Amino acid sequence: MRQAIVTGPGKIDFCDLDEPIAGNGQVRIRIQRIGICGSDIHVFHGKHPFVTYPLVQGHEYAA
Repeated sequence: MRQAIVTGPGKIDFCDLDEPIAGNGQVRIRIQRIGICGSDIHVFHGKHPFVTYPLVQGHEYAA
């Protein structure tokens, strides 16, 4: 599994992670699409007032 991490304004690094294992009462889904919203753009450009880096973005996705 690949993960994108915003490490600073204008900087994105990618890393490989182990596939997560769903626990009892949990499910694992495969993300098919993601969305980028205005707050993501502000974070990327270093203009979001409440962000500390590094940061894994993403709250708009579709399975």
